[in-house]
Amino acid sequence: MEFKSFDVLLKAFLEELKEKAINKTNPSGIAHANSLIDSGDVINPSSWENPGVEEENAYIEKNGWDAYSKWFLGVDTSMDKETKGHYGYIFTSDFKTVDRQSLRAIRQRSAQRGLTAIFVAAGKMIQKIDSKK
Repeated sequence: MEFKSFDVLLKAFLEELKEKAINKTNPSGIAHANSLIDSGDVINPSSWENPGVEEENAYIEKNGWDAYSKWFLGVDTSMDKETKGHYGYIFTSDFKTVDRQSLRAIRQRSAQRGLTAIFVAAGKMIQKIDSKK
């Protein structure tokens, strides 16, 4: 994996740490992703980068924690719901669409951590996206 800057590397490392604590699927996130896929709100770029801290903070400020929570496939039940640490496995790059590349990344990371339900959910979403082509 190649990183363009230290900030990108640090962000990837922090994301890695955050996802190690995820211990449960997020039903509202799974439902939201499936709804977006059903309506065709999907992008498939050649690479994926999750939203930056500033984008996340602006989204939370404008839309609140409940809306923010719907962009993740997993949660850490030991963390407060109104903290970013509660959520993991984000599937968007823009808070508007499902990013197919994010689902591929989610499958890889969730498989490495033995999170079968998240792995399966992301796989079904990829299949649904691919069947619409």
